[in-house]
Amino acid sequence: MIRTRCPICGVEVEAMLYRAHREASHPDYVQWGRRKVRLSIYVLFSWFALFVVDALFGRFLTPDFLFAGVVAYALGTLIVAMLVERRKIRELRSAWKETHPLFEKAT
Repeated sequence: MIRTRCPICGVEVEAMLYRAHREASHPDYVQWGRRKVRLSIYVLFSWFALFVVDALFGRFLTPDFLFAGVVAYALGTLIVAMLVERRKIRELRSAWKETHPLFEKAT
């Protein structure tokens, strides 16, 4: 039996019930996750567009500089996404703790 710890409330939930737990207990987290998926699609599309521009037009410009720009953009967006996710998890966790003070003291 695989158990997963909820990033918001810290409760261990069976993997099969994890989605139901999130939807029932943390609707803000689920809604934010949907927005995050949509934004991730846009970011992946922009990465693809940059690689296409590099492949088509980069050979006429300075290839190493353009490729370095594409890689820097890709790494930069990954770092920003990770930092935003950590901040959002902290915000959701602190909001949950404010509305559930007794549960926090019990665990």
